Amino acid sequence: MTLSQRLYRASAWLFPAIAVALALCLSFVMDPYLAFLGASWVIFGILGLSLDIVWGRGGFLSLGQTAFFGLGGYLGAIAAVNLAPVIGNTLLPTLPLAALFGGLCAGVLGALIFLARMGPLQATILSYTFTLLLWSLTQSLKFAVGKAVVGGDNGMSGIPGIVIGFGPHARALPPNGVFAVCVIVAALAYFATLALMRSTFGRVVDCIRLDIQKTELLGYDVRRVQVVNMAWAGAVAGLAGGLFALWSNYLNPSMFSVQEALLPPIHVLVGGLGTLAGPFVGALTIGGLSFWLGGGVAGGQTTLILGIVLVLLVLFLRNGILGAFDQLWRRFLPDPNAAARDAGEVRINVGDLDRIMREAEIQVGPAKTLSTDRVFKQFGGVIPVNNVSRSFAPGRPMALIGPNGAGKSSYLKTCVGVYQPEGGRVMIGDTDVTHAPIFRRVRLGMGVKNQKPQVFGALSVYDNLWTAAFARTRNKAKAADVAGRVLAMLGMTAQAAVEAQALSHGQQQWLDIGMVLCLAPRVVLLDEPAAGMTNEETRELSLLVRTLARHTTVVVVEHDMDFVRTLEGHVTVLHQGEVFTEGDIDSLRADERVLDIYLGRRQHV
Repeated sequence: MTLSQRLYRASAWLFPAIAVALALCLSFVMDPYLAFLGASWVIFGILGLSLDIVWGRGGFLSLGQTAFFGLGGYLGAIAAVNLAPVIGNTLLPTLPLAALFGGLCAGVLGALIFLARMGPLQATILSYTFTLLLWSLTQSLKFAVGKAVVGGDNGMSGIPGIVIGFGPHARALPPNGVFAVCVIVAALAYFATLALMRSTFGRVVDCIRLDIQKTELLGYDVRRVQVVNMAWAGAVAGLAGGLFALWSNYLNPSMFSVQEALLPPIHVLVGGLGTLAGPFVGALTIGGLSFWLGGGVAGGQTTLILGIVLVLLVLFLRNGILGAFDQLWRRFLPDPNAAARDAGEVRINVGDLDRIMREAEIQVGPAKTLSTDRVFKQFGGVIPVNNVSRSFAPGRPMALIGPNGAGKSSYLKTCVGVYQPEGGRVMIGDTDVTHAPIFRRVRLGMGVKNQKPQVFGALSVYDNLWTAAFARTRNKAKAADVAGRVLAMLGMTAQAAVEAQALSHGQQQWLDIGMVLCLAPRVVLLDEPAAGMTNEETRELSLLVRTLARHTTVVVVEHDMDFVRTLEGHVTVLHQGEVFTEGDIDSLRADERVLDIYLGRRQHV
């Protein structure tokens, strides 16, 4: 990483730290009423941060963040009412409990959404429905817990303010002190979240947003990561809710209303989606504009003018305010993608590949067979995989060919776990993986490259390889070693810092293959790997496949017969979802029956 790139990464810590220091200095001199309002803007910034965690970084638009905000607020307020008279301090009993309860509720909802593998639209609707249910429930729910009384539509009053002292004589802070405390709590939430998102966990969260299937094909349990990320976001929202209860001294069911549920997405979009600091900028911008326009400047048209301003911000600053600053900041940095334009043809180092695969065999064990026993897959009246029994072993490349619609890719996806079969068995070695999730099969030694190159476009070439290597090694140093060696083997060292999306199609194919190699797979499945490659790249690919086959089981699905012939392996012909025939490529090309099904002649179609 270059010095300029290090400075760019450090800016996510430096600029917010400066903003926090300035805010704390202002808390000593600002008008008390403005400090009171400013504290609410900071609290709504924390709430927006919780949404940015699951939406901007995780890719899931949750409309349930105000639900966790309200639940944390109510439970925190109950704790404050009962414990503040005893210990004095209101932050210690309120904020941890509010965060814990918000995180727990978000984790449960996240488990329902992600473990059930809901689509994005259904998941968003469910989160919104959850919020509306709480709004309806809290309007009629009345109960008492000790001295705390939840009064349904009348809300909950008598909540103590922010007290940092201890003992029965401790007093609530004035508005300026409240503002300072809110800034400190917001800073802790932001920097803790930033550290989490800069960790390996955050890298996986980003990968899930970029390509969820590829992330699972690397062996990551993406559902578990999504649930944990949702729980963390819920904890941040609950923290904001507890702080809001102490700030307002009163709560009511409007916290769960439609209007409140739509505010966090607006704050996030205005400030900058995925920036983490953006929600604070968005809340400050909207809150500040409302305060200024409400002072008589707008002549009673505050709502209209504010709406127009928000529309203009979203239309012309599509990445939000911080996104616009980010683009401006990048203009002063060297272009990391310049090396992509100078990239030549990829030439693999066979010696390095041999050493990598031999070491992989020592680390994870010998090659495994892949076998299917009468595997059957049906989509309505279409049967793309019809009782296919086949066994693939190491030693020589194994190829699957057949005309379009023969069931080659469907069979491969059934082996991978993308499709769940209606009958039959899939085995990796001696392990039955028929109903195992994709990541479990990968951890058992399967490596998969699909038809189109699947790379994480926003990550560098090196980071793509490192993420794949870490999925296997679970060790940062070992992952760096594996990624560096695979990078050198592919001859792409000069492109290490290039964003994957800047590579050519053929280079992305190679990068995708390199990510598979980082997993040290015992079974390699390649679906049309030569697609989009030049003749020279295809020859290199053939050499790579033949080298791999000496160390592991390799199954290739391909349409290019000339490429299949160079593999010098065993070929299976599929037709109408069934095994039609098999043998070496030369004998099959001379088989009239095979020519019939490829040319569409009547006898065997």
